Amino acid sequence: MMVGVGNIHSTHAMGLCGDFKNKNIMVSWKAYLTLGALATLLIPFSAQFGMRDTLYFTIVFYSLLCAGWGVNHYQPKVRSPWIYYVVAIASQCLGALIQANSDASGAFGTHISIADGFLLLGHLCMVVALWQFASKRHREFPKYGCFQGWILATSLILIGWQFLFLPTIVRYGFSIDRPQIFRMVYPTLSYVEIGMLLWVWISSHANQSKAFILLVMATFFFAAGESLFHGTSHSLAVPNDLNLMLWLFAYVMYGAVALHPEMKQLAVPKRSEESSHVSNVLSLLLPLVLLLPVTLLIIYFKALHPATIGILGGFFLVIVVGWYQLSTSMQNIIHVKRQLEQQNRTDYLTGIPNRNHMEHVVGASLYQAGKRHYGENGLLLIDIDGFKSINNIFGFGIGDAILKHIARHLYAESVKREHHFARVDGDEFTLLMLNVDNRCAIEAQAWQIHRLLDDPINIDGVTVKVTCSIGVSIHYALKQANFATMLKESERALVWAKENQSQVEIYDKRKDIVEDKSWVLTEFRHAIAAHQLEVFYQPKIQVDSQTVMGVEALIRWHHPERGLVMPCVFMQQIEATDLIHHLFTLVLNDTTKQWPAWQAQGLCISIALNVTARDLINFDLVHEIKTALEQNHMPANYLEIEITESSALSDPARVKHVLSGLMALGIKISIDDYGTGYSSLLYLQQLPLHCLKIDQQFVREMRHDQASAAIVRSTLELAKNLNIEVIAEGVDDVWVYQQLKALGCYGVQGFLFSQAVAAARVVEVVQVIQAAEV
Repeated sequence: MMVGVGNIHSTHAMGLCGDFKNKNIMVSWKAYLTLGALATLLIPFSAQFGMRDTLYFTIVFYSLLCAGWGVNHYQPKVRSPWIYYVVAIASQCLGALIQANSDASGAFGTHISIADGFLLLGHLCMVVALWQFASKRHREFPKYGCFQGWILATSLILIGWQFLFLPTIVRYGFSIDRPQIFRMVYPTLSYVEIGMLLWVWISSHANQSKAFILLVMATFFFAAGESLFHGTSHSLAVPNDLNLMLWLFAYVMYGAVALHPEMKQLAVPKRSEESSHVSNVLSLLLPLVLLLPVTLLIIYFKALHPATIGILGGFFLVIVVGWYQLSTSMQNIIHVKRQLEQQNRTDYLTGIPNRNHMEHVVGASLYQAGKRHYGENGLLLIDIDGFKSINNIFGFGIGDAILKHIARHLYAESVKREHHFARVDGDEFTLLMLNVDNRCAIEAQAWQIHRLLDDPINIDGVTVKVTCSIGVSIHYALKQANFATMLKESERALVWAKENQSQVEIYDKRKDIVEDKSWVLTEFRHAIAAHQLEVFYQPKIQVDSQTVMGVEALIRWHHPERGLVMPCVFMQQIEATDLIHHLFTLVLNDTTKQWPAWQAQGLCISIALNVTARDLINFDLVHEIKTALEQNHMPANYLEIEITESSALSDPARVKHVLSGLMALGIKISIDDYGTGYSSLLYLQQLPLHCLKIDQQFVREMRHDQASAAIVRSTLELAKNLNIEVIAEGVDDVWVYQQLKALGCYGVQGFLFSQAVAAARVVEVVQVIQAAEV
């Protein structure tokens, strides 16, 4: 035995490679087990030399030392069951040593002694150890295995009652203070331990470990030793050689369990209560249930009447048939249950896991990861940019096919990396990364997803290039965060990624506190009533003549505490509510009232209003605008309506109907922020348009980005051929203005000429612009 442990220490000290080290450990536990078994076989011969007790306790204490060393060496993540395990063996050793001394003095059989206390403690600690192996790291109590384990334990206890306990009670009477009655507890607890082994088998991955087989053999040997000792002597005599050998085989195997490299798997739980072992368990319990009556039938067969034997035979047949029926029904129930669980946790469109899968199965993984600090954990929320426009342009069939392609591609990649991937809603997906070494790896994975989507997707001859925005939430150890919390944080980060057009954003609590906009909705209604909102105007300049041809109406919020609040702070929150139409009505009334005032000062320019998709689709926009124009005496041909690409394509038939009604009044129609969506100018030409405005992102990057410059040039050329005027937004320097002028751009708008100003300053600003030379 010393040779085996020495190999472990020397290999560890030399620091050899992992595979070689594991191989030496494997040899060590086998060497230990072989030598321990051989030493146990020497027990019958050692008595001739007066060495039986010495050899016995040498093996026992060395098994205890090896068990303790194995637990300390492997450092299992769940230590408490292994502590109880070692304490159980130590208590049994100490109790046996005291018992041996009592046997020598003849005192053991006369009364309950301190040895009984240690022997009982050993059994109780082993029961606790097995209980923790089965349930310590489970999120929920593993009830199925517990139920089946108690069936097995009860069956064994009933057999023990017939052959061990009942004869003892008949002979000595029942009194708990009698040692022979008290010591019936030992085999009883051994049967409970066997039942708990069944629970460990069902509730954990112990069945995949060879260490579990050793534990089963050790428990059975110990139970056999306890049963034999009580059955032959009512636990009063000195143990014979066979008793000692059974106990020693158990001790040796208890030590081998702790030395085995697969010992850690004993406490690894199953992720869910899938009754995958039900058939095997039922098959195991059937002979155990029949064991007692069959045994009785054999013992008393000659004394029984033939009719009684026939009745008992029919009874056994009914049990077997009923058991088969139960097994078949259980299999059908399990099959249906698994089908329902699979459907409930699978996305109907893409076939990959869905949000239910994340919340249930991944929730269990989060619980396990949260037990100890293993590393960083990241949740990536992935949103396909402009997917609604893809559906509108190409149809839902193409859109669904694109989603399937993206889902399969990203899911396959996540499986390779052992991450959790799911579709949670529409065009949104999540990727959960557990126990990552550092935050950089999580961010790198987000950019890897962008690279995976680089290649265009070809569906039925239609080629589409998709991009995505990703919000990332990162937590260490997941002690306080759960899936819902991380999902909420990744949603906030996703909003930042879209607002900043940065593709990837990582959630920052400090930034979220600063950017918390929950106050917007609660205070905006009051702002309207308190007249805190004011319309500002930014001039639009005709390039050839450098004259101001119109202005764009832009809202500003004079907040009593926050100062001048820009639309980018509050527009996203109110666009999803009816407040957006209250805002439009306010701007419409103010601008139509303002135009006659400017006319009286000799300024006749058009005014452009921004209209959202909600205004276009859900309200009678034509009637409302016509009424405002008539009430405030503003000609319709001086009013211009600006809509975004996404608004124009949200409901093309409805939008075209509304825009046609506005044009019938004489109102001009413009597309705002052109180039940021997925539509083409040819498609938009089907709408009644007068003008389009190139998004400022492309205009501002013309000097440094050839792609942006090419987009601007091609848009101007195509619009010219379609007789659509073009206005460039974001003109902030002279070089860009001169380039646009050379390209034949109709109009510009930007800080080079003026920022948005209050209505009272518009006449002055117009005069300055038209008098300046650029």
